[in-house]
Amino acid sequence: FPQWFLLSLGEALFSPTGVQFTYIEAGRQFRAVSTSFWLLATSFGSILIMIFEPAFDSAGLSSSTRGWAYSGIGLGGFFLYCLTSYYYTPRKLRPSINESARLAKQAEMSLTRQ
Repeated sequence: FPQWFLLSLGEALFSPTGVQFTYIEAGRQFRAVSTSFWLLATSFGSILIMIFEPAFDSAGLSSSTRGWAYSGIGLGGFFLYCLTSYYYTPRKLRPSINESARLAKQAEMSLTRQ
């Protein structure tokens, strides 16, 4: 029971930030599509579990071996994430309020000097 609680809590904390990221990075027309890809990736993970569990059962693997196998799969996903994030270029966001105020002040100072 505790592992399901921790997994559910982790999903509840992680999923909103992922959806928020897709909303920020996707254009207005593609928000529904990007959210569907987020949910597709989540369902892909569930499908992998459905594939691996019967294979592990038929191989007669112990629970500790399964844990190491899932850890290896997770580590592979981590390296794939590192590779894709290295080549990722973020969308240019609007400057923050402080940045806008600083730019306005610089523009005002340059006008008063002339």
